[in-house]
Amino acid sequence: MKTLSKCFLAVALATTVVSTSFAEDKAFTTKDLNEESVLALSWMQNAAEFKALSYQAFNIAKLRWDMDKQAGKKAIIVDVDETIIDNSPFNGGLIGKDYGYNEARWKEWAEDKSATAIPGAVAFLNHVVETGGDVFYVTNRKSMPEKNIDLKAVTMENLIALGFPQVDEKHMMLRTGSSEKQERRDNVTDMGYRVVLLMGDSLADFDEAFDGDTMDSRNAATEANKAKFGEQFIVLPNPTYGAWEGAVYGGGKWYKKSSQEKSELRQSTLRKFTFSE
Repeated sequence: MKTLSKCFLAVALATTVVSTSFAEDKAFTTKDLNEESVLALSWMQNAAEFKALSYQAFNIAKLRWDMDKQAGKKAIIVDVDETIIDNSPFNGGLIGKDYGYNEARWKEWAEDKSATAIPGAVAFLNHVVETGGDVFYVTNRKSMPEKNIDLKAVTMENLIALGFPQVDEKHMMLRTGSSEKQERRDNVTDMGYRVVLLMGDSLADFDEAFDGDTMDSRNAATEANKAKFGEQFIVLPNPTYGAWEGAVYGGGKWYKKSSQEKSELRQSTLRKFTFSE
């Protein structure tokens, strides 16, 4: 009996060693990285706080817009994705999959035209137009027919169906070259408009001062421009993706890093309390 027990113990120990070894050797995949986004996505889709912050942003924007009494042509510039429409189902669709974002998948999502409006966005932008202003949509959705990707028509159809105003060739400014937006913002002022407000979910939506790709440069630019937030710059919450994520990975060609490297960098940048054992 003792011999039999020893055999069972040996098998159990061997199984434990093999299981542990397998767990340690198992490669960290894109599927694993996608799983790390579940809580942020759940917050965006389900938390009343997300809706409250969105309403707060557009309420402040309306207040600032209505306070502006200067004469002349005036406008606001808004980003599209995660500023006035919600694409979180796209990111949600990646959960459980061993692949991430790419142009083909994003094109499939955009062509579905099922993005919904961020709370407060439609009412505010229509208010701007009703009170004599113009709305310019400056987005990095691509309009590059030469590269077989042109999302202008489907984006416009999605926005029109949701009730957004001035969705036309003049006011829609998609990416046709560089992802940097300063040239397109300058095009608005070159047309004789005074830009009262800019709205976006990424700091690069506001000024070229935020085009840096490291945490230090982005934080320094934020500190230097802190008086403009809530005054001229209105930020929408987006914890799922953006330039901030690339900065966490060290900037540069961060997208070439492996899923495991990205996960480890996320961990390494956290401030952690040390608990007593």
